[in-house]
Amino acid sequence: MHGKIHGKIHGGISNMYKCIVFDLDGTLADTFEGISHAYRRAFDTLGRPFPGEGFVRRAIGAPLPLAFAQYGGLEEGRIRQAVAAYRQYYAQQGRHQARAYAGTAQALTRLREAGCRLCVATLKNEEFAREMLRELGLLPYFHTVCGMDADDSLTKAALIGRCRERAGAERRETLMVGDSLFDAQGAEEAGVDFLAVTYGFGFRTPESARAAGAAMAAGSPEEAARRILGRTAGASAASPAGL
Repeated sequence: MHGKIHGKIHGGISNMYKCIVFDLDGTLADTFEGISHAYRRAFDTLGRPFPGEGFVRRAIGAPLPLAFAQYGGLEEGRIRQAVAAYRQYYAQQGRHQARAYAGTAQALTRLREAGCRLCVATLKNEEFAREMLRELGLLPYFHTVCGMDADDSLTKAALIGRCRERAGAERRETLMVGDSLFDAQGAEEAGVDFLAVTYGFGFRTPESARAAGAAMAAGSPEEAARRILGRTAGASAASPAGL
């Protein structure tokens, strides 16, 4: 990451955030099974050994081409084939292999009732993301879902910005919620605050979230909702120990 998110909390009331943008993998749902099988299929298609679960955990949240190149060690000429094999499996089976984290629906209900507009920014194919959220019973909670385009050209920051614009919110009124450094970097580049969750695939402790520049951290969906709705100007001026 280049620099840190400043962690500034804007406004002075508990519902200061108008737009809450959620990551999907590791934030709203445990999607590890489907993602792991899709990566395994991709490496099998190329005749390469599957790097294992450690590789998958590092790769979740990254754009697919970057994951295959940086974490999977694939040559540039093989990446397109790997991405195609991954997506073929994911389209047929992987997107159905997911479960919502306990308490997610209740947390989203609290935020909606408080007047927040909820959005999803994911590097998944947008159609897949919508179908997954529909199967998980979560789609009705969201104002908009923004996913990756066919050319893999969109960044997390661009998707966050698209969500924010569709929600009619300013940067200072927007919060990104995610579990990985890729989410933190996207929030930084989009100019919005970041809440790190520590129950997903990336951040494991509040300290690791603080190191990434998170304004807040939460160990469950319910805690995330409490922190979003309960954060005040006084809390923002306090020590980062409030994470």
